[in-house]
Amino acid sequence: MKNLFKELGCINVVSGGQSMNPSTDDIYEAVLATPAKNVIVLPNNKNIVMAAQQSIPLSEKRVIVIPTGTVPQGITAALTFDESATPEENEQMMADAAATVHTASVTYAARDSEFDGHSITAGEYLALLDGSLVSNNSAIANVVAETAEALEKHSPEIITVYYGEDVTAEEAEKAVEIISEKVNPYAEVTLVNGGQPVYYFIISAE
Repeated sequence: MKNLFKELGCINVVSGGQSMNPSTDDIYEAVLATPAKNVIVLPNNKNIVMAAQQSIPLSEKRVIVIPTGTVPQGITAALTFDESATPEENEQMMADAAATVHTASVTYAARDSEFDGHSITAGEYLALLDGSLVSNNSAIANVVAETAEALEKHSPEIITVYYGEDVTAEEAEKAVEIISEKVNPYAEVTLVNGGQPVYYFIISAE
């Protein structure tokens, strides 16, 4: 994921992850290390947006925070950046683009719990779509299929599947096959090696 953002033109990437949310100081240091007067920050996690916003008054640079709540929203925002546009224009375009993205994530349950009125058993696979539980099952193929059905309700035209470090290329291709069968046949489905921990799949739908 870090390499992907670098390829999209991001100068600095602040590492994070489960229980490792970057602080305002971490983001501020990255802003200082960015050789530009105007710096755009993509939090890519709803829990980091406020920390990013708190870095704005700390710097003499102009800091623009695009409130991206997920990594796929951040990728879409980065793809929308236009070098020839003004900071104001980029802020509007990137925020608008990010808002069109629905994000699903497939992971596992570390313990028995209740979520969104559903009983979840430790070890089950589960999927969240825009923060809401859409599937939990002992078979990951079933979870992927139910996630695809939930995504299809948003009539996506572009779907990108980022597979994690614990998923083989063959397993990832099988997931894409399942998703392709459940969504609009005209939707473009792309597979990317995200290499992320914890989440078997992070799925972007636009």
